[in-house]
Amino acid sequence: MNKFIKNSRLCFSHFQTKLLCAFLLCTLIPIFIIGGISYAVSYNIAEDKILNASISSDEQLHTQFYNRLLQMENVADSLQYDMYNLMQAETIIDTLAALSETRSNLSMFKSSFNLAYIGIFLPDDHLGSQENLYFFPLSELSDFQIPKKALENPGTSSIWFHQKGLSIPFLVSNNHDISDTIACCRILKHPDTDIIEYAYIVHINTSEFSSILQESFQDKNISSYILTDNGEIIASNNDALISTPFDEKKFDFLFQNKNSIKKESHVTYHTAQLQNGWLHVTEIPDSYIRQNTRILINSILLTILISLPLTILVVILFSKNLTLRIKELSKAMETLQLDASDNKIQDLVSKDRNPETFDEIDKLGVTFQKMQHSLNDNLQSILELSLAEERLKYQLLQSQINPHFLYNILGSIQTCQSLGKLDIANQMLTNLTRFYRMTLRKSKDLITIRDELTIAKLYLEIEKLCHNDNLTWEINLEDGIDNFLICKFTLQPFLENSILHGISQNTPEIHISINLFYGDDTVIISITDNGIGIKEEQLQELRKTLSEKIVNYEKHFGIGNVNKRISNPYFGNGRISIESRLFEGTSITIEFDQMEENDEESNDCR
Repeated sequence: MNKFIKNSRLCFSHFQTKLLCAFLLCTLIPIFIIGGISYAVSYNIAEDKILNASISSDEQLHTQFYNRLLQMENVADSLQYDMYNLMQAETIIDTLAALSETRSNLSMFKSSFNLAYIGIFLPDDHLGSQENLYFFPLSELSDFQIPKKALENPGTSSIWFHQKGLSIPFLVSNNHDISDTIACCRILKHPDTDIIEYAYIVHINTSEFSSILQESFQDKNISSYILTDNGEIIASNNDALISTPFDEKKFDFLFQNKNSIKKESHVTYHTAQLQNGWLHVTEIPDSYIRQNTRILINSILLTILISLPLTILVVILFSKNLTLRIKELSKAMETLQLDASDNKIQDLVSKDRNPETFDEIDKLGVTFQKMQHSLNDNLQSILELSLAEERLKYQLLQSQINPHFLYNILGSIQTCQSLGKLDIANQMLTNLTRFYRMTLRKSKDLITIRDELTIAKLYLEIEKLCHNDNLTWEINLEDGIDNFLICKFTLQPFLENSILHGISQNTPEIHISINLFYGDDTVIISITDNGIGIKEEQLQELRKTLSEKIVNYEKHFGIGNVNKRISNPYFGNGRISIESRLFEGTSITIEFDQMEENDEESNDCR
């Protein structure tokens, strides 16, 4: 991933690439915008047409279903007269004649209107109740799946229900098929006794509706079905939907929005109420519309794909011709040698050309050549001044740390003399003499870590005289690490802070641990003490001093001085971090680049 990002940055660093991208953006963005707008407008138009076509076909189906159910209703109305005559017959002859006439009418209605079956239920003691072809006893009415609520309050209106597994007598249907039907039932009760006098049911096959739906909506992406008021799908263009459980929320949504077109969850619902109160529902998903607009999408994509290569080719040729001289100027700048002689400087503009014909790029090339000559003339003097300035800054910082240290030690010697501890004061003067002999002998700005540790030990021995056995230390280092170089007088200010600020009533004894180990091409020095630690406010102040490389002569002078010197790229490019917790101690981490003796000799600022 990093390699890909790096290659991408390298690619886009060229002016021709940027110019090419600018041209492409200026041409491709309008193409895509126009294409997007064209697609959006065309898609909306196509969506409206597809929806209108589907809904128009759906409305024709609705009319067909409505009329078909109305036929059943009309048949039921016609049978009402036959039933009246049948029930009013007083003699056996009249009853047989009425039965014959009614049977003929049933057969005619069944064949004329393509009905599945018509069943009539008469009182059990009626002469025709045991016929078992078209006429049945009322006691068998319970075998049919008539809704209980409809049986409780039957009236002159039709009762509609879905009859599952209706078995039609062989002599009527000429087969033993069992099928699901849509049933239209009429029940007549005696007004005084509330006893059912007769009932009849007109049936049509639900497969008839399913066949019509499958012919009209052969694409299974569109779902069209008949939904009863009990939430049951009885006919559909997709057989998998029939008799499957229906979601209650969806059921409520459809009945609340009957005779309307609504969109919900990326599906457009066209809902129409049938003559019997059931719903004819057609679901048109957005995926179906997108599928039917693929030709439109492909046409737009094809147009873009054809125009895109031509646009890119023209832009590449134009940008290449425009950036040719800029490439030459860029190459000259990349190969610039500040110490090159005048005869090695590349001519970016032909000497034979008239200056009046120069354009901006030609003038830039001439200016660059003049600048290169000027840089070659002044480079050496600038370099010498820069190195001298760095040397003076470092020496100034180095010279400031010594008086600060000497002031603190002389103050300790004076205290010992005042207290009458002359032997300790004399020993401190002796150690101080050794200390300065060592530091003055190492006159270079960078010394080996070995010598820096010797200076640190001399300082600790001086301080130990003042603190008796309250001061101990240990030094641990990895093999060979003491051969690397370090800024002189780096460790002493941190050791001084550990002793002066670490000892308190809560921490009367101080132990300092100095550890040196290798980092990633760096040297890491850790100075840890078990002193009183640093308060959070002071710790934040110290960290700010380190991060901003502040040298404050009144606060944290020693630490700021070391940080300023060691962070210089010529002296290790170092960094210092501090961690401390109150009453637990302080840890200083110093990390700087590994430097050897030959590095110091090649550094001109020494």
